Amino acid sequence: MFKIISNEFKLLHKYKEFIKELDNLIQNIPRKDYFYKDKIRAVSNYILELILKCNYENDNFNLVFYKSNIKGNIAYLDFLLDRLYDMKYINEKNLYNITTKLIEINKMVSGWLNNKDESAYK
Repeated sequence: MFKIISNEFKLLHKYKEFIKELDNLIQNIPRKDYFYKDKIRAVSNYILELILKCNYENDNFNLVFYKSNIKGNIAYLDFLLDRLYDMKYINEKNLYNITTKLIEINKMVSGWLNNKDESAYK
């Protein structure tokens, strides 16, 4: 099966590592709140899907769509993580560590898409 080499695509590699850490963080959410666990997994996987699709996109209009969609879903994921902290399913240290990585990914997405956007005009 074809496998994308993520070492060359640093954002993809970083995001895959983030998903693994996120899965470890949310594994102990109680059964009564599986909604949050399922929603976090769905949103994080959707962001991964958008990153992969955007990597193959060349149309400037679609890049704007992907940029707003990825950044919007990152903000939503941040909100869901805050909810887990408010509900005391994760502690402050874990919240800080995971959101720091999410902020770094958000910055990488901005830089990547701004560079991709500039190259679309050339």
